[in-house]
Amino acid sequence: MKKWTCVICMSVLLLSISGCGSSFEPSISSLYVQKDGTLTYAVVESFEKDYYSLNEFQSMIEREVDTCNSMYSEPAITINQVEVKDGTLYLLLEFVNAEAYSNYNEEYCFVGTIEEALEEGRSFDMVFKDTKYEEYTTAEVTDKKENHVLIVQSEGVVELEAAVKYASNNVEILSERMVEVMPMADEEEYAYIIY
Repeated sequence: MKKWTCVICMSVLLLSISGCGSSFEPSISSLYVQKDGTLTYAVVESFEKDYYSLNEFQSMIEREVDTCNSMYSEPAITINQVEVKDGTLYLLLEFVNAEAYSNYNEEYCFVGTIEEALEEGRSFDMVFKDTKYEEYTTAEVTDKKENHVLIVQSEGVVELEAAVKYASNNVEILSERMVEVMPMADEEEYAYIIY
């Protein structure tokens, strides 16, 4: 995505996403994480037809997806939607797992249990908060190793199929199932969302 996002002018003013169950109807660019580990990335941005061709854009996305999928024995990325409505581009890409998402976007993403994250060497040594903004220690949030965690480095809105239990301090909790990862200046900083 980094290859082309600077080409499109961002004009996103809405901050609402339908958040019930597994329905994902984004009105802004966002990431949706399902309970089974599948991720859907939505790009919702202004698209000026005078400057850009939807067919050329779609061909470029298809080439990028094909290149990424060639690394796997079975396709790991699916294009679910590419269309322009009322001057707004809607692109939905589905990834079978966080690894496929990371490879395509060239940025770190982890989805799994807390136990799996610890085994991978991820540190939970930070302050966490719940949806009521009460603070929790590392020991408290990692007590249930079977809980799932999303770990990312890029800012943006994230919607989850499951309810948020805890989030690191660089994450704004918008609702029970939606958060916004805030900008991170440090390249070694990660955002954690436990669900």
